[in-house]
Amino acid sequence: MEPLPETRKLKQVIRNLEAAKFIPIFVGGLALTLFGSDRVTFDCDLVSKRPKNMEEAKSLIRAMYKAKCYYVSNVDKDGNPVAYIDNANVAASRIMIDKPDTVFFWNPEMEMKIDILLDFPLKASDLLAAAENKKLDRTTTIKIASLQHLKEMKEIALTARKNPKDWQDLDFIKKKLGMA
Repeated sequence: MEPLPETRKLKQVIRNLEAAKFIPIFVGGLALTLFGSDRVTFDCDLVSKRPKNMEEAKSLIRAMYKAKCYYVSNVDKDGNPVAYIDNANVAASRIMIDKPDTVFFWNPEMEMKIDILLDFPLKASDLLAAAENKKLDRTTTIKIASLQHLKEMKEIALTARKNPKDWQDLDFIKKKLGMA
């Protein structure tokens, strides 16, 4: 059976990021789904290292642009992209100047959202050290943050935004950890 277009796009993003030395660690709803959650999600959240210099920022941006995922520069009140930067050098400059914790990418063709959290809220190296390998499909293994790290991240998210989905996710994680 042929993989879904979203899965093919995600595999391309993973390959590109890994080739650029930005190892993606999956967090958020997709990570929880791979642990068995029935939560439906329409975006993808990854943690990776923060670029240290302009060359690394360009490498990150080129990896995403090669997959036709563009750096979003403006969103509406509901968080939907309304503008993105189509020039990779300008996007890399924005990362180095603005130093955002999260870089939001958008594939307009598929209306696919990918958030890359740059050493935020936990360092990518810490997440990677405890990450679990999970199958995205029959041919692709990805790094998923550990349940303990996902718990820490959900607790941080709850403090910041008090989203009901975060409560649901935290409850799921605690059950998986045998805490509920």
